[in-house]
Amino acid sequence: MLEQSKDKTLNLSYYEKPLTDDPQSSYTLPSYLYTDPGVYEIEKEKIFYRSWQYVAHKSSFNNPGDYVTVKICDQNLFVMKGGDGELRAFYNVCQHRAHELLPPGTGNVKRVIVCPYHAWAFEREGALRGAPRSENRPGFNKGDFSLKQARLEIFLDCAFINLDSEATPLSEQAADLEADVHKRAPFFKNLKSPMEGLLGESYIRAGWKVVVDNYVECYHCEHAHPDFSDLISMDTYQHDTFGIWARQLGTDIKKNNTAYELSDNEDFMMSVFWFLWPNTTINILPGTEEVNISAIRPLSLDETDFGGHNLITSDHHNEQRSKYTADVLIPEDISLCESVQRGLKSKGYTQGPMIVDDARTGRGEQAIHHFHRMVQKALSD
Repeated sequence: MLEQSKDKTLNLSYYEKPLTDDPQSSYTLPSYLYTDPGVYEIEKEKIFYRSWQYVAHKSSFNNPGDYVTVKICDQNLFVMKGGDGELRAFYNVCQHRAHELLPPGTGNVKRVIVCPYHAWAFEREGALRGAPRSENRPGFNKGDFSLKQARLEIFLDCAFINLDSEATPLSEQAADLEADVHKRAPFFKNLKSPMEGLLGESYIRAGWKVVVDNYVECYHCEHAHPDFSDLISMDTYQHDTFGIWARQLGTDIKKNNTAYELSDNEDFMMSVFWFLWPNTTINILPGTEEVNISAIRPLSLDETDFGGHNLITSDHHNEQRSKYTADVLIPEDISLCESVQRGLKSKGYTQGPMIVDDARTGRGEQAIHHFHRMVQKALSD
């Protein structure tokens, strides 16, 4: 099956073992869906160019001209606050010779966006203001060369964009997610600017689906994350799936644990991890009122960036928690994902069984099943 794309007979419906409605009798996605370059090309069009992609929290756009760039596979875009106070999403490409307009990251455009190549200048609202010597071209109309826009929606106080002009709004697809976030974390509405700006992404030598698989299950936690399992009791860990999202909830928190210290008067004594199809994560660990919102962004067939922003409600911050996450938890997960990606190329593996108990606890893989079914549907549409 690994050679399908070479002879142009890629059959995305081929499953040696079934992936069905019941997770207790289902198997995983077949390995070729993780390793065949032809599959990744199809995923770009059928998944990433049709889904809502996280860009940044609204507090990243305080002033006119503030912008954040984002790459969605091969597509480079930016979101900018215009002089009229409106947020807009644009493809990050000049309408003259396709040079990229803004450098990666965040910044502010004081007056106009100037292309580094031929100095075409665009208003912060997207209109072409000027093109050097364009008056020498008969019939040149600046109105024909405005920046191309993409769909933008503010959801959970964050800017999301979608390259599909016909996409159903997130507010319709995931209204129950928004309600759940505000219910579990009432402080969410008080979050302010990223604590450290854009976080350095975690580069992972594994495909995006491998990273999502690892994120959405805790079957591996007791064995692979001993400190995490000492902080959050796996006996009461809950894992639930919904329309296009899933939630992991830990309510039994141990103050004295091997991960990081917690005081008697912490602001938030739960852990909650939300996954929003296809690649957005919202993460809260016990301690201060702090939220990490990140995206699992594919760089290639078997390379992924996983990063985003930390948002806080005050200047108080738990340094030990950040150190544990950066120095222990993330490296543990990166090692797991990279090993799985290597293993998926083995001729000795095709599919594995889903492990799910009757109670659908957080120790099971029902959320992998949920995710795999969404992948299966997207690729078959």
